[in-house]
Amino acid sequence: MTLLQEKIQQEAESYRQVRLAKEQAAYYRLPFLQEEHFYWPRKSYPLEKNRYSLIWLPACPRAQRVATTIDLLGLTDWIEKIELDPHRDRDWHFRRKTEGAYYLYELFENKKDAVQPCLYDKKYQEVITNDQYNLSTLLVQFGNELGESKGWDLYPTNKQLQIDAMNGFIFKEINVQIYRAGHADKMEDKIQEEARLKQTLQLLDDHLTHFRFLLGETLTDADLRLFPSLLRCPIYVKQFGLHSCQLTAYKNLWRYVQEIYQISEVQQNTKLEAIVETHYRSPHNLKKFGSQYQDETVASTFEKLDLK
Repeated sequence: MTLLQEKIQQEAESYRQVRLAKEQAAYYRLPFLQEEHFYWPRKSYPLEKNRYSLIWLPACPRAQRVATTIDLLGLTDWIEKIELDPHRDRDWHFRRKTEGAYYLYELFENKKDAVQPCLYDKKYQEVITNDQYNLSTLLVQFGNELGESKGWDLYPTNKQLQIDAMNGFIFKEINVQIYRAGHADKMEDKIQEEARLKQTLQLLDDHLTHFRFLLGETLTDADLRLFPSLLRCPIYVKQFGLHSCQLTAYKNLWRYVQEIYQISEVQQNTKLEAIVETHYRSPHNLKKFGSQYQDETVASTFEKLDLK
């Protein structure tokens, strides 16, 4: 057992509870949870081709995971993907009016719920849910209802408890921790938070000495949660000043990112131009971080990752 597995085992229940906490905090038009298990309510939302849309921002790691899941599960004929503009002004918006709306919040009854990625029902013209955390595993249930096993088995029954625990770990110790370290106001806090992040990255790197993917030889939902954050490490180094995110310092994590990027469905949903555009040239990020990196390109940003 690796040190990472030991750590997750010790706090497994806490990590698994993240999925339920996120569901309770998210917007749902109708319940999608029964006895702590997600299901697809096909009576309310029938399985009809091209009825549903994923609204997503390619620069967002969470949205990238969900968009990739649609392709890996073979759901492209059932769920359309609609990209938001990479530049945010007053709020996130579409490139042109979509479903009668320009700003994302116009599709929600309450502006506070206007969170992407979100799933939209074109027939009833309503947002089904904005549950960023659980959307990918919810789409697995959609695929299960179809009864077609065209795509990858991202959430196998015999590994669901392990995946739920790993997902909670990635959320707390990577997804959230990057921003805790990157946005710390005091230098002493930044040093402390970055040290915790570095320790986690090293745990993951050591773990991947023994495994191809996080849970063995097969790609799962957990890998789709870790990959987008690791891919953006060059941006976190420059924009957030997080030098512990130099991915080339972790040979197994670096190999892991390169290998996952080779999967065609992953690569198709890894919009490098849009990621760079949002992080370095969106007005809200220029205001927050300044313009020193506004001339960065895909080549200059991701060169060291040596993506093929």
